Amino acid sequence: MNPMVIEATASVTFDEFFGAEYPKLVRLLYGMCARWALAEELAQESLLAAHRQWPKVSGFERPDLWLRRVAMNRAVSAHRRLLAEAAALVRVRSLTSVVVQPDDAADEEVWRSVARLPRRQAAALVLSAVEGYTFEEVGLVLVCSPETARTHVRRARERLRTVIDREEA
Repeated sequence: MNPMVIEATASVTFDEFFGAEYPKLVRLLYGMCARWALAEELAQESLLAAHRQWPKVSGFERPDLWLRRVAMNRAVSAHRRLLAEAAALVRVRSLTSVVVQPDDAADEEVWRSVARLPRRQAAALVLSAVEGYTFEEVGLVLVCSPETARTHVRRARERLRTVIDREEA
């Protein structure tokens, strides 16, 4: 049985859901793509999808996890689209890059390092470390077992540790 389809015990309006989830979702997506504007756009698109299906989504035991799964799928699609666009720009020799600066310069390098991780590792790390989700919840969002979610987080931390050690040396 899919745990996200069990009836919810507490009913919440979409406006309440939006208010609670939008800032967290933008932060999560920024961790995935390292671009504020794209993170905001993907969060809005994901919440629009939730709004369109709100009678169904609000009945889930954990609509927040459903929303994150939708957002992660959109982030992966956006990443693929951006890679295809970049490849096309390289072919015509007019590649330009747009750099968005985070509000806190001290966090910039950390977010850049997270964004360089493999997508599923970055997603698992941000969901676990930043959002505070359990490995079971991360697994539900990423459609994998809690053990696989734990492995993604462990590998992401190992990679980040290697990058930090290299920079300190």
